[in-house]
This record gives sequence, C-alpha cells and structure tokens, in this order.
Amino acid sequence: MRPFHRFISFLAIFLLFAAITPCVSAFTISSVKVDPDGYQAAGTPVNLSFAIDFASTGNETFLTSDELQMSTNLVNPRWTPVLMLNGMETSLPSKNGNVMILPGWYLSYPSTERVQVRVKLTGTMPADSVTDRNFLKIQELDSGSAIVSTASLGMPDLPVTTRSAPLQKTTTKKPATKTPTPVPVQTSTQKSPLWIGAGIAATCGAALLFTRKK
Repeated sequence: MRPFHRFISFLAIFLLFAAITPCVSAFTISSVKVDPDGYQAAGTPVNLSFAIDFASTGNETFLTSDELQMSTNLVNPRWTPVLMLNGMETSLPSKNGNVMILPGWYLSYPSTERVQVRVKLTGTMPADSVTDRNFLKIQELDSGSAIVSTASLGMPDLPVTTRSAPLQKTTTKKPATKTPTPVPVQTSTQKSPLWIGAGIAATCGAALLFTRKK
C-alpha cells in the first residue's frame, strides 16, 4: 500500500502545482493601417485600424482577471472594437476618449479557440508640442494593475528641414579683349599733274608765237 500512497501524494502535488500555474497570455498587433500616413499637421483627421491577436501557452487565450488597456494621443478619439471568434464577428461596445479598456472576460476563451480583436480608431492629430505622441499604446494589466506586456505605435516626427546657405552671386570676370590697333595702310599718292599741264600750255604758247612771226 505504501507505493500506492506515494503515487497518490505525488499526483496530488502535481495537480496542486498545475492548478496554481498561471496562464501566460500574449498578444500581438497586426494589420495596422494609418490614413493618411506619414507626418500630418495638427488638426488633421486620422483613421487608424489594427488587429490584436491572442495566443496562450496555458489553457486560455487571456486571463479573466486581467484587462486590456488601449490608449491614444489623438484628439477627440473614438474606438470601435469588434471581436472575431473563429471567424465569427461580434461587436463590442464603442467608446469615446483617450483610453479604452477591454475586460479579460471579453477575451478569455479556451486556447484552442481562435480569438482576435479588430479595432477602428478615429481622431485628429495633436499639436507638435505634445510630449507623448502615440497613435496607439496597448497594455495588458493584471488584477493589481501591474503591467504584464506593452506594445505601442508612435506618430511620425516633424520632418527636419535644413536651412541652406544663401546663394552667393559670383561674377565671372571676363578676360579683357584687346582691340587691335588698326595698322595704317600705306597708299602711294600720285603726284599732281599740274606741272604736266603747265608744260603743255607753255609749249602751245611758243608754237603760236612762232607761227605769228612767220
């Protein structure tokens, strides 16, 4: 009987540890879409959609005593969550405000079930001076409000514009063009034919005088 009692004691201890071993739940964010994407100025309307998938190494997808807290730094946000259980859609209560909490019993199912939460979030971009700039921050909190796990999606930073130095106008000095000095053209000047005319006139006068003497 002693071996039987030992077996019973071992089985009781094993069941005790199995009973107090907590379920370790985990979540991942997927299918994130931000419209419009990239940096947006303050006051720009933004639509954000994402999915939260749950996996468990224990016997349930999420601890009933825990809660899923979602927060955003968008202005005037509105949350619209939908529970997907094995492909079947169930609407969850919508909420306005920067924080939305889903109780654990919304998300707690046997680990063999396929559980997903799809969320649509709308709001407007905050001022650039806001210190915390997260589109989304999700935390799993235990029954004592201690953080079990966290995931976040930050907003794009303000693009940094580098000021370029003013353009300096540079004047290109043109090379001095040397104007060629005109070379004087030597032209041969013909002598005036006055002396020729004077000679002819003298000859004619002498001839006339000679003919008169005859």
